Amino acid sequence: MEIRPGQVVVSTAGRDRGRRYIVLGAIDGAHVAVVDGACRPVSRPKKKNVRHLAATRKADGRVGSKILAGVRVTDEEVREALRAVDNDSREKADWSHE
Repeated sequence: MEIRPGQVVVSTAGRDRGRRYIVLGAIDGAHVAVVDGACRPVSRPKKKNVRHLAATRKADGRVGSKILAGVRVTDEEVREALRAVDNDSREKADWSHE
């Protein structure tokens, strides 16, 4: 699966294993810049090897479209997008047990 700006990814290696991020953009062919709005703010994105990330099928359209348009994304928008994705996952899990 190709990793795109605005997509939610999960770290699979390193001290941040299991942490969810939103992709800001590609740095080169093997690395992307990721943020979570808290530990990694937009002003200081983390450089992460794509081999150390698990891509999810989830993406926040609002944040992704702002990134692609070149508009600055705030830390609050990133945190809100990650919360929305997390809440959506929980709701789906709750429905599957009924």
